[in-house]
Amino acid sequence: MKKPTSTQTNKESGTDHQTAIYRQDNLWYYKTKKGQEIGPFRYRSEAQSNLDQFLYELKQRLDH
Repeated sequence: MKKPTSTQTNKESGTDHQTAIYRQDNLWYYKTKKGQEIGPFRYRSEAQSNLDQFLYELKQRLDH
């Protein structure tokens, strides 16, 4: 069963978008706003780092 463990608000882009990082079968995942599941990651920190990079790249595309 998937259970969210934390959410992150993307304040840098000025949106209210929240993304849940969750653990399933001892692996970590997150979902995009469109519902795409990203993962698995062995550690929560890997999922968080990947999510941060994803949001950064998305913001860069929107700024250009």
